[in-house]
Amino acid sequence: MNDQLFIGRKDELAYLEKAYASQDFEFCVVYGRRRIGKTSLVVRFCEEKRAVYHMAQRGSEAVGLEKLSEAISDSLLQKAQMQFANFEKALGYLAEVAEHERLVFVIDEFPYFCSSIPNSMSVLQYAIDHTLKKTKLMIILTGSSVSFMEQEVMGSKSPLYGRRTRTLKLNPFSLAETALLCARSPIESVLVQAMSGGVPLYVQYFASEDPLWEAIREIWFLKTGLLYYEPQFLLSMETRNPEQYAQVLALLAAGTTKPSQMADKLGVSSPHLAALLTTLQALGLVARELPFGEKQAKKGVYQISDSLFAFYLRFVYPYLSLLEQGKPEGPIRILEQYMDQFVGKQFEKMCHTYFLQHTDRPIIAISHWWGFDMQNHQNEELDLVAEDADGVMIFAECKWRSTKVGLSDYARLVQRSTIVKKGEQAEYWLFSKSGFTDELREAKLATLVSVDQMVSVT
Repeated sequence: MNDQLFIGRKDELAYLEKAYASQDFEFCVVYGRRRIGKTSLVVRFCEEKRAVYHMAQRGSEAVGLEKLSEAISDSLLQKAQMQFANFEKALGYLAEVAEHERLVFVIDEFPYFCSSIPNSMSVLQYAIDHTLKKTKLMIILTGSSVSFMEQEVMGSKSPLYGRRTRTLKLNPFSLAETALLCARSPIESVLVQAMSGGVPLYVQYFASEDPLWEAIREIWFLKTGLLYYEPQFLLSMETRNPEQYAQVLALLAAGTTKPSQMADKLGVSSPHLAALLTTLQALGLVARELPFGEKQAKKGVYQISDSLFAFYLRFVYPYLSLLEQGKPEGPIRILEQYMDQFVGKQFEKMCHTYFLQHTDRPIIAISHWWGFDMQNHQNEELDLVAEDADGVMIFAECKWRSTKVGLSDYARLVQRSTIVKKGEQAEYWLFSKSGFTDELREAKLATLVSVDQMVSVT
């Protein structure tokens, strides 16, 4: 098996191994967005263990039970085959096997399992309460529908509420992990992260020896491209009216961030728009962001938080009619003109992640800030503002440009920080695509982080 699939998953594997080592009954929920690597993780975890792995599929109850019976028989009975009449019988058999030996039972894509086998959660709840908790069985349920797993499986109204012993939500790769997987230069790795959001499968698409811009053309701008239909597919899998959600996302991508304006342009009521935005937030595609330190919700703005959708909506979605006719040249020209602008905003997210991973301070709040500078009578922004538990504030700028960052950039950062700074103690960081001047390095006034440092795994 390719170890690259498990870059960045050491902590997750260790978490599951700890549960396995307990020798007690364990009920683990592993979930995260589609393509995030749940199957790869649990398959690797099950290697060299006595385990039953069942990949659930949509279908009838009869077919579901047949596939489950096959998975149990193939894993535990070798050549013999058993056919379980219902889910309760299957769990009973697993309880017998796990009475005196450790056994792992995985249902991959549990939402599909529930759709094909009625009352499966109630059956599992009864089995846990009456037989399974006395065994050495380790159950792992995975799911790509984040809302289903959080509400239907882990929610307070679920039959399984209070039964799980472990929860693991898989997150996208960091920039350093993406760089390892795609095996490209530091700068190109940032571009891949900006387009993929660090979703492992998407990152792998760019892990080729093809020049990056050629790969972008083939993956994003051709109808045969691996990501050409992906955002539409994801919306169709997660929502009942994907076209309307796509319209909301398109408005956000075009800069319409006020709900009242969005409702007017879509021709829907404010409550209806609010419901659409709530769903998009639950899916992790949209976030409402407030300037650092702001408490009034009305000052928040909605932003596309998913990098894959942000790229698609900026450079692909507006030109679908041309791309469907096999004419990618114009859209690619637009991409060439505005790619750095797009990557600059995504680079800020990467800097936030890097900062949180590498600071030793007990951070209690982090965001970026925008607002009006009363002294200079103009709008200002700060890419990163954070505060720790001791009241120390941290300010950072994230420079995605072709020139080095110097003392003048540091001076501007310090000046703008005074708009927000609460006390005397402050710390400054500068992130740069193109490095730093010798004068700034020698001054040792701020923590300086280059792209080369950001892609290094420490």
